[in-house]
Amino acid sequence: MSRLRALLTLGAAGLLCGGCVAAAIPIVAGGSIAGKRLLGRDEPDAEPQPVAAVTPAPVAATPGDATATLATPEARALALRLQASAAASAPASAESAAASLQAYQSLWAYVERQVAARKAGEAVRSVVLAEGATLDAPRYVPCDAKPFAILFDLDESAVGSDPDARFRRWIGDGSDAVSAVPGAVEGIDALRREGVQAIFTSARRPSGNNAAAAMLGKLGFGEFVPGKTLILRGGEPPISGDQVRRTVAASYCVVAIVGDALGDFSDTFDAGDAARRPAAATETMVAPLWGAGWFLLPNPVRSTATPTTELPKE
Repeated sequence: MSRLRALLTLGAAGLLCGGCVAAAIPIVAGGSIAGKRLLGRDEPDAEPQPVAAVTPAPVAATPGDATATLATPEARALALRLQASAAASAPASAESAAASLQAYQSLWAYVERQVAARKAGEAVRSVVLAEGATLDAPRYVPCDAKPFAILFDLDESAVGSDPDARFRRWIGDGSDAVSAVPGAVEGIDALRREGVQAIFTSARRPSGNNAAAAMLGKLGFGEFVPGKTLILRGGEPPISGDQVRRTVAASYCVVAIVGDALGDFSDTFDAGDAARRPAAATETMVAPLWGAGWFLLPNPVRSTATPTTELPKE
């Protein structure tokens, strides 16, 4: 537990280093992947340029109180909230809690760099693919001076052969066994204080808007406005994920997208040959986006219930 507390303290220290550029903690997925920074260049479709990850100085854990090394009361308070979040979410193991915190810390650090870049007068790139763009020839919706936003997908990936498994786990009516994953509530709250809008999307039907908004509020994510900051795109016919992303990008500079399946980032991944799907993610011109605008992370809301045999009524 002392090692986990030290990790949480280090993450909070990186998040709250006021006025400095936050250190990027790489996501671990079979090996460390250094985060890359996407900034607009003179050419609107310039290829994203990598930026070296900064390794933070180690923070020694103090016996009995790992937060004692933090310089400010605010940093200590956030570290304690992160620890409480990890405990309250009751993940399968301490390692999974640490992995979730590490992943969301990587997201926070990346977005903070974009905030700092804009404040410094640098151009910042949206990560929403423009209409007609391909994975091999990506183009992005222009950011201009639009306010920052992050898109979060709420749907848990389908399991096995049941394509509707994600809808059998929670609906958001207050009766669901759900929890926020470690780090998500605190990270979104911190980014809102930086002026970054969090927008949640789901393939559920719009009839579940009010219930889903109430569920998110109950978990501590704050208030959401159906159709604006909470977009449920199901229905007959459903709205495509790309259409939602481009609609949001028309009003916001979407500097990051968070999801747990490739289709949460572009419909193109699900439209091609399934056999080429792995190569599409790693061997095309969008590969540099992983960890640098596109974040394959645990969903902010995770069901702790066993999937039902029938679809819930929405």
